[in-house]
Amino acid sequence: MIAFATLLIGSGLLVNVADTVPRYDMKPTCRAAVAMMGNQGRTVESCMSGEERARKDLEKDWSKYPSAERTQCAAPMANNRSPSYVELLICLEMMGDSRKHRDEEQAASKSKKSTSKP
Repeated sequence: MIAFATLLIGSGLLVNVADTVPRYDMKPTCRAAVAMMGNQGRTVESCMSGEERARKDLEKDWSKYPSAERTQCAAPMANNRSPSYVELLICLEMMGDSRKHRDEEQAASKSKKSTSKP
C-alpha cells in the first residue's frame, strides 16, 4: 500500500513537470559554465540571456511537445545541479527529430510492403 501511494505521489510530480516549463535558477549554472570555460568572451550575463531566450522558446512551444518527451527531458534536469533551458530545448528538439525519423522509416517500410505484394 505504501509503494502504491509513493507511485501516485511520484506520478503527480511527473505530470506537474510535464505540464509547464520548469523554473530554474540559472545564475549558478551560468557562473559554473563561465568559470569552466575561462576567459573566452562569454559572460554570466550573456549566458543568462541565452538561457532566457531558450526558456521563452520553450514556453512558446511547450504544448507542442508530446507529454512523454517533456517529462523525459525535464526530469533529469530536476536532479541536476546545473540545469539548463538550452539543454532542455536541445533534448526536446532531438526527441522530435528522432520521432520524425522513426515515423518516416515506418511509413517507408509500410509503403515498400504494400508495393511489393503481387
